[in-house]
Amino acid sequence: MKNTTITSISQFLSTSDFQYRVYDLGRKLTLLPNQQFQSIEDQEIRYPYPFQQKAWLAILFWTQNKEIEPVIWFLQFPIDEMGYLKLSARDAFLQELLIHVGNNLYAQDSGKEMQDSLKESAFAFKPRQDRLAIFHAFATVQLKQAPSHYYAHTRDYLQGKIGYEQWEFLGLQGIADVIARLHLDNNEHLLSKAIPKLPAMPLVSFAENLEHNQIGGELSLALNARLQEALNADKPDSQVIAALVRAISSSKGEQARKKIIFDLLQTDIAKEIEVIAAIAGRAWQDITQEDLILPFMEALAHQEQDAFTVILVDIMGIPNMREPILKALRNPERSNLLSKRIGGFLGGFAQTH
Repeated sequence: MKNTTITSISQFLSTSDFQYRVYDLGRKLTLLPNQQFQSIEDQEIRYPYPFQQKAWLAILFWTQNKEIEPVIWFLQFPIDEMGYLKLSARDAFLQELLIHVGNNLYAQDSGKEMQDSLKESAFAFKPRQDRLAIFHAFATVQLKQAPSHYYAHTRDYLQGKIGYEQWEFLGLQGIADVIARLHLDNNEHLLSKAIPKLPAMPLVSFAENLEHNQIGGELSLALNARLQEALNADKPDSQVIAALVRAISSSKGEQARKKIIFDLLQTDIAKEIEVIAAIAGRAWQDITQEDLILPFMEALAHQEQDAFTVILVDIMGIPNMREPILKALRNPERSNLLSKRIGGFLGGFAQTH
């Protein structure tokens, strides 16, 4: 490492001559370009994807010649009330990091074993298995490494070679590998053809993974059709509908996406917690319009007060969401139930401030 004062994570990585990528892992797996992450650390911009008032980061870095194994950090930092990264927490992590580096340099010089003590950091977190699988899949694409041995089996399944009912043997990593390679090996087309035929359980797994990659027209049409079919069912399955909402949130067809979410918000199934949470957590960019934000808030009002408050606080922390929500909350046409939930929210906020 060059002899310089380290004031940011970005500076540490670039000064150390690492190749690196930073991802948000809170809502969807989303790349934060290096310059954007530097701007976040410099507080030039607000954190774009806060979740539960935190930034959930996955940082992948490696050397140009790949002489050491790529390193992954999973780090979470609080976001302040203005939406910026809390620099006091970032600076505390940097202190830990520099002590860790110093200890390992000493160990290396002394012939002792180097330690990965950052796993014990207060800022480290362990993602859920599904998030680990999708991150690993995207990391192998980034590093030009081969997918897992589950990949070929998953592709055979999508082609119907082993029967769509034989989904119990699908590996979570295989599904993630296909989604990360959606634009390779004809995978998007294979998945588009399979979507109408998939049983509920594998459909949910593929759909939930699809939120992490941008999907094209053919696959978007297949997902929209399956979502419409699920909404028209005699007994709509809220788990399937929530998963399909998550999937279409990454489609390129903005107008079609907004239309189907509008239709969904007119139904009783929108009042189910997993469905409303999917819209808030994954498709928030689609409900900023006035004709969508009020129906969303009305559906949200059917949750218990605590759930209403948690989701509302979370979504209001996303840049550009506060104003549309406040406008909906002030709408004179809001229902008595929504007015009651707003009262409960404001009462709870007053007690904690």
